[in-house]
Amino acid sequence: MVRSQNVNDYVEMGKDYIGKKHDVDSLYIYQPEPRFSFALTGKAQQVGFFSYANFNLNFFDQLILPSESVSYLGERIYKKVGFEVGYGGLSFGYDVEVGRKDSHKRRALSFGMQNLKWGARISYYTLQNTIISSMTIGEPGNLIYDSIELSDRFGKMRNLSLDGYYVFKHRKFAYTATNNVSVIQRRTNGSFMLATRFMWADLDTKEDMTGLFEAYSTVQFSVGGGYSANFVLWNRDAVNNDDRTVRNITYNITLLPVISLVNYMQTRAYETVINLEDDTETQTMKKSDIWCYPKPNLMGSTAISFTWGHVYFNTMFTLNWFYFSSTDAINSGKFDAPAIQIEGYDGDVIQDLRIHGVLYNWTLTAKVVYRF
Repeated sequence: MVRSQNVNDYVEMGKDYIGKKHDVDSLYIYQPEPRFSFALTGKAQQVGFFSYANFNLNFFDQLILPSESVSYLGERIYKKVGFEVGYGGLSFGYDVEVGRKDSHKRRALSFGMQNLKWGARISYYTLQNTIISSMTIGEPGNLIYDSIELSDRFGKMRNLSLDGYYVFKHRKFAYTATNNVSVIQRRTNGSFMLATRFMWADLDTKEDMTGLFEAYSTVQFSVGGGYSANFVLWNRDAVNNDDRTVRNITYNITLLPVISLVNYMQTRAYETVINLEDDTETQTMKKSDIWCYPKPNLMGSTAISFTWGHVYFNTMFTLNWFYFSSTDAINSGKFDAPAIQIEGYDGDVIQDLRIHGVLYNWTLTAKVVYRF
């Protein structure tokens, strides 16, 4: 009995903390009593990855051929359905991809806590898509010129991100009004914000040397700030403090430029040693770790929400855009692989290698929520 009572006490303490009301200007913000909620969600998502590498092929210092390699994800939109459960500003979401026979391999999880001052959300997803790669050796019009393209291989993307924010003008502006049922914006207002993001992404192309690299990974830690505004299109206040009588339509737009203070890239590729005498070659997988200088990137979103008593609907569009480049690296030129070594020749066939790329992700989410 004592242990059960202690557990109940902790549960009540947690509910009090999560559902704690903040000191706000009630002319601008209405805070309903915290309740449990359940939502059905639908998502359309596109994850883009593009990398461009240029290098020289040097054969015994006698023949030098300028070359390039390009790899990118196919233009495919992923459709997902799922659910979200929450209490106050606390939420847990689960999504699964639909529309393909192998969709059972791709899931997305998220967990978040947010209030009027600050919020944080951690999310993880996996996906698979066609990798389109090409390699060009030499230049058009030259005696030696060849172009190879491969588009029937699949790559697996894994992504883990942790987002956080802080709202300066939280007494009059409710950043969560268009993505959470725990607060309602009564009058149009906006605020400057601070934003942070930690992101780890890994793309395994399974392409061997055709796409030059076997896999890419990046780690980004970004800090920045911007502005967010809620435009209240229609609001009817609660009657007799009964939140079942609330009616509200609010539109939000947020733009958050950030600087990636930690900008790390890892490439995985084969080092190949060729023995011309017995016509054999050996391959060894190697990693190259590249630390790039800070770089500007972008996060942004726009959303609209409709509240009718205990029923809440919102749709949100989010965009994240992150660059990487070895030419901006602190340890520029730090590539252990890909490499081609020929027995009897001291130099590396692949020289002056530089790589540039972008990773972007846009998501359109629709959510129908019921507050119990």
